[in-house]
Formats: sequence, structure tokens, C-alpha cells
Amino acid sequence: MTSSDERPTGFNPYRRFPLLALLVTLLITFGLLLLFPLWDGLFAWLIGINIVAFLAFGYDKNVAQTEATRVPEFVLLALTALGGSVGAVIARPLFRHKTLKESFQRPFWLCVILSVVLVAVYYLLICRECR
Repeated sequence: MTSSDERPTGFNPYRRFPLLALLVTLLITFGLLLLFPLWDGLFAWLIGINIVAFLAFGYDKNVAQTEATRVPEFVLLALTALGGSVGAVIARPLFRHKTLKESFQRPFWLCVILSVVLVAVYYLLICRECR
């Protein structure tokens, strides 16, 4: 195990995890658009970010009892708010992660609502081809 004193200079989980999550989400999104070119870009994004959100909650739960670097809560919340609400809502009870932490509950559910509203606004008001 690597302690925080042995980490390389410049190691910052607040930079590492958001960039990794964004990269993996974009790779999944573009891969899906290559496989299914008729899909709407937001639909492909939603599949990608829900997979990443699900995996991020699972990874964070898995390393919670170890000395490994945890996923910052703001990353979990950002993944939820940016469309990963389905993956996050499924992951929390499945992994029993962040289900009892009261300081996480309100921001989490606000992010879920924000995610649903953003997707609804896009598909109901913005996307003309979707109607």
C-alpha cells in the first residue's frame, strides 16, 4: 500500500478522478456512436455516464476500507448531476454505499433531480428530431 507521503508530487485525486471519468465517458459515448450512428448523441452520453457513475460508486465502496485513494464526493455528485443518475441510484443500494451518510443525501437527490430535469428539457424542448 502506498501512503499519502509516498505519492508522487502533483498527485491530486480532485484532478485525477474527474479527468478519468470524463475520458472513459467520452470513449464509451463515441464508441456507441460508431456502433450505432443513428443514435442521438445525448442518448449515447447517458449510457456512457451511467456506466461510469455505477462503476465509480462501486469502486469507491470497494476501496473505502483500504488506504487506496477514494473517489471525491464531488465527483460522485457531478457524475450523478451530468446524467448518471440511473447508474448512481442503482449503485448506492446495490453496493450499500453512501446510503446512510446524511450529509450526502440532500446533495445526491438534488443532483438526481437536476439530471432528470436537464434530460427532460433537452428531449421535450430542445431536440426537434426527438419529438
